[in-house]
Amino acid sequence: MAVGSSVEIVENVAIEGYVVVNDLYGEYYKTIVISDESGGIELMIDCDNTAVEFPVSARVTVHCTGLSVGVYGGRVMLGAVPERDFTVDRLSMQEAARHIKVDKSTPTEIRAKEKKINEISTADVSNYVMIDDVEFVDQGLTWCDKDPLTEEYITTTRTVSDSEGRRIGVRTIASCSYRAERLPEGRGRLYGVVEYFNGEFALRVVNHGVVFNK
Repeated sequence: MAVGSSVEIVENVAIEGYVVVNDLYGEYYKTIVISDESGGIELMIDCDNTAVEFPVSARVTVHCTGLSVGVYGGRVMLGAVPERDFTVDRLSMQEAARHIKVDKSTPTEIRAKEKKINEISTADVSNYVMIDDVEFVDQGLTWCDKDPLTEEYITTTRTVSDSEGRRIGVRTIASCSYRAERLPEGRGRLYGVVEYFNGEFALRVVNHGVVFNK
């Protein structure tokens, strides 16, 4: 249904999936990603503690009638019908209670799809993936840079490379809890959600999914 920048859903449609990321590590802000074997989608919610309301591995049913779905930079987003020229608006918690059913009683872990850098395509955007045997090109740097004027952290894209020299950006937003940590040394694997940002594919690490050996 996401055939444009914003499409209101009038059909009686519900989707199900499992939460693969929330704001536990600050990697996403007022957004969760739900996923299953068929793919993933971003759900925009005006919630300051999605880790509590929508814990990772919880089963989620979203009743989509009256919501809006749209594409922004290749990413599919689901949320409230926008009041202005946005893709979607964030659901208020009252709206979320009407549209979203969360089952925390039977958590199910979604296995990340293993992908090589050269295999990532538009079909993988918003999907939960694992990229193995990579190293950071930006050795010695932290996950996020600081603004030289304000000294506040800013959203930053670093780069990883595989054994064949193929590269992909790793995008970390400024609210991430490990923003000030140095990038891991050596080679390893990253778990994250595929994004399409500034005309290129990128990975957003989720749940601090960083497994490296020095």
